[in-house]
Amino acid sequence: MEMNSLISVIVPVYNTAAYLDRCVKSIAEQTFKNLEIILVNDGSTDSSGTLCDSWKNKDSRVCVIHKGNGGVTTARKTGVENASGEWVCFVDSDDELPENSIYTLFMHTRYDIDIVYGMYKYTGKWKPPYSSYNLEQNTLQYMKFLLKKKIHHGLWARLMRKKLFDDFVFDIPAQITNGEDFMMNLRLGQKVRRVILLSDIVYHYISRTGSAATNNPMLNKNYRIAYENVFNQSMHEEYRKALSMAIIWRKTLIIWWLLKDIVKKKLFRSKL
Repeated sequence: MEMNSLISVIVPVYNTAAYLDRCVKSIAEQTFKNLEIILVNDGSTDSSGTLCDSWKNKDSRVCVIHKGNGGVTTARKTGVENASGEWVCFVDSDDELPENSIYTLFMHTRYDIDIVYGMYKYTGKWKPPYSSYNLEQNTLQYMKFLLKKKIHHGLWARLMRKKLFDDFVFDIPAQITNGEDFMMNLRLGQKVRRVILLSDIVYHYISRTGSAATNNPMLNKNYRIAYENVFNQSMHEEYRKALSMAIIWRKTLIIWWLLKDIVKKKLFRSKL
């Protein structure tokens, strides 16, 4: 571990002008200072692009990339392709980081660790169900935790080696607009040597009406079929065999969630 290591913080930006200053400020004020802050403006139609440029003018660590709208996965890919750091960290442009987040994650890196995972604070209507851990895991253990939803599926609240990312990781179809983080984590998980899970809160997730996470296309049958196809493509055969029970558990959980939503809708309609 070298404290002069450069960390690239990548922020995909799309029409979040009301939240962007708060987000970037929380990154710029990190106690770990050796940062490259990459703001990828993904074709915003509000003033987000102008705000990105203003941050570039007042902080030399900020790099701004303007591109046509292609979705969060393409924005992240663009950020990684332009990153200079050995480690990358993703932050959604309507969220923020506690001031010691990057330092906390980086202090647990070492030569054989490829991902350092942290917990998050949630501001919204529901409470995240995840337990906190202080564990070190190998590839299979980490992937089992992902499949059984014992850890959150966000691509954020993690420090990841840049070399993990390749075309396979980013090859998520554009129509997958919910759950793409899970797919990317599965693909990354098959490439790691060791992962550290921390109980420290390193991210502040702020739910807002209209964000991708508040709309669930999984209720649509065609979307579920497309999603399962991508899931099958994301898992190499050797891991599908080794993790067969965890995969069955995941599918059972999805069915339970869908039945729960159907019951809720029926109860709601009966009250109208």
